[in-house]
Parts: sequence; structure tokens; C-alpha cells
Amino acid sequence: NLPNLNLLDGTKDFSGDWEHSDVSVNDGTYQGLTVKKRTGQWVGINKTFTAPKDGVYTFSAHVKSSGNKADVTRFVLVNGSPVAAVPDKIMGNDFGWLRDSASVTLKAGDKVSARYDIAGSGSDSALWTAGHKWEEGSTATPWMPSASEVTPEDYPSYIGTYTDNDSNTQSTDPGKYTWKKIE
Repeated sequence: NLPNLNLLDGTKDFSGDWEHSDVSVNDGTYQGLTVKKRTGQWVGINKTFTAPKDGVYTFSAHVKSSGNKADVTRFVLVNGSPVAAVPDKIMGNDFGWLRDSASVTLKAGDKVSARYDIAGSGSDSALWTAGHKWEEGSTATPWMPSASEVTPEDYPSYIGTYTDNDSNTQSTDPGKYTWKKIE
């Protein structure tokens, strides 16, 4: 099962039109993805996505926090309003990189966005995020670029091992191999 393509463009480096990008700063990379850092309250970086058809969609992103009063919270908005089925998630304070995700049922044409905010009032609060992704289905798969951005190098590589009693032949049947992702 290959990871799904991203339904958002510009997620590797936050290129294009992102809301509140002006109040976040670039702060290095994480797993090859540009990291955005925010130290002020609210207005976390996000990009609105329009659902192409009815169904379940999943948002995921890398997020990290510091400060003991950051109260980092994930918000998902559909057509500008919070969604009862996806309550705000209070993620807390001072945590290392994690991959967070949330699924929401949308109708074709719904406009949805997800973001992370510092909800607390700590003066030492910081929030980092990278690798935002929207995809079809209820499972978050690893970050990938969008269909218009993807290259063959973006797909994970696998190595196949074939063993039997005859060392002079190999099979072209993928089912006869054991497959392992190359990290």
C-alpha cells in the first residue's frame, strides 16, 4: 500500500497561498520538510482545501511544542465553523515531534482547513509544524506531495528477496518474494 498523494499543493515548503504564513517563520527542516515556527497566540498556519466529492478525508501533520503553558490545540474548520464530529484537540505542552491526524466527513464543495494554535498564554511558548496533508479515506498515510508535484523519487523504495531450492532461477511473480521498505 503506497501512501496516498496529498490533496494540498505546496506542503513540502509551505509554498503558495497559506493563511497566516506571515506570522510564522521558517525554522529548518524535519524529515526533509520545511518547518514553520510560531511563538504567538492563535492564527496558526493553514491552507483551505475544497472537497472534490462526498466522503471521509483525513488531515495529518507533524507538530512539536515547547513551553509549559502553550496549550497547543488542533482546530478543524468546515466552511468556516468548528465541526462537532471533530472536536478541538488539546495536545498540551512541551512535546517532541509527533504525527497528528484527524478525519472528517465532507460533502463535495465543502471548504475545510486544519491548523495548530498556541491557545495558552505562556511567554516561552513555541509551536513547530511541517508536512501538512489532506487525503481521501479515514487512514493517515505518510506525507507525500500532491499529484502535480510528485516525482518517482517521492515513492518509497522496496527490495524483494526470493528464495527457493533452485539458485539458478528467479521468479517474476511478486507474490514469491518477501518485500521490505528501504529506509
